[in-house]
Amino acid sequence: MSNTNSFNRIIEKTKVTITYFMVILTGFSFGIGLYLVFFTDLGGETNWTEYVPLDFLLLSLFGIPAIKYTLGLIFLLFWIVYLVCYLFCFLKPVPFNKLPFLKKKSHLNSTDLDLLQNKGFDTSSNYLLITLSWFSAYFVISIVIDLIQQLFGVTLGNPLTDNPLLSFFYLTAAPLNEEIFFRVILMGLPLFFIFVPTGKGKFLSTINHPYSIIYPYKTKYTKIGVIVIIILNSIVFGFSHVIFGGGYEVGKISQAAMGGFIIAWIYYRYGLSPAITFHWISNYVFFAYSILGFYLFQTPWNKESDNILIVGISIGFIIIGTLFIYQLASRVIKKYVMK
Repeated sequence: MSNTNSFNRIIEKTKVTITYFMVILTGFSFGIGLYLVFFTDLGGETNWTEYVPLDFLLLSLFGIPAIKYTLGLIFLLFWIVYLVCYLFCFLKPVPFNKLPFLKKKSHLNSTDLDLLQNKGFDTSSNYLLITLSWFSAYFVISIVIDLIQQLFGVTLGNPLTDNPLLSFFYLTAAPLNEEIFFRVILMGLPLFFIFVPTGKGKFLSTINHPYSIIYPYKTKYTKIGVIVIIILNSIVFGFSHVIFGGGYEVGKISQAAMGGFIIAWIYYRYGLSPAITFHWISNYVFFAYSILGFYLFQTPWNKESDNILIVGISIGFIIIGTLFIYQLASRVIKKYVMK
């Protein structure tokens, strides 16, 4: 038992150390994005002052076509939203910079306190570390899915355009666009109308952080209902990547569905900001470093395997994801097998 506990502490310490480094890298990407859009000739003749079409999924439900916006202005608005979400995750429930010195768990609401009581994970006390851990696990799983599918000739496709600036812009817009539609509209609303008792209100609180409102009213059917909604949401999310076009092929369905499942769980359990941040890392962060590698080392901006910066970041996420999956598996075995 003593050896097992020592090993688990080493696993946790290693994961947290690398995660701290990834926090620095993801935070630094905010500056990289601004530099690429406003201070380079990334798009050739297309620059940040150009008007470009942007299709919001929510507006498309009402038949409203894509509207043209100034690329730089709308990019900056998305950028600000992501920064706010990132900082919220950085500061909640326990500020990231206070984690190593965390002594007291007072001054927290009941939901945050319940989160902190999730023993065995030091990173469970901060939303950003939670998000990075789950994203890393998804990253590892997505690689495995892609490798298996390639054995059968099934590919993911490529959503990038020929213009790196436009590709970066549309990948930046996707997280907020898709999270509002798939999580808030297609998941948050059903959760509110099904599981929050009539007359209790709390609509905005529910669609922002479903678990914090639904948990006090839970019944023996709540868990099953939530799981069904999460599964259905992830399936729709997976198929949408192919149905709506954008360059993806059939292999993207399974990978996106898995990502959608994890994001849906994060949205339900931890809130909208961590869900958006998860999606932002997948799109914005990776592509920002991909283009930075292109500028610094002349590596292909649209081919991750040949980009030295992306390879380095990927290794970090793979290590974190592998360790986190081990921790999750250990908890499941301890809880359900070794009773």
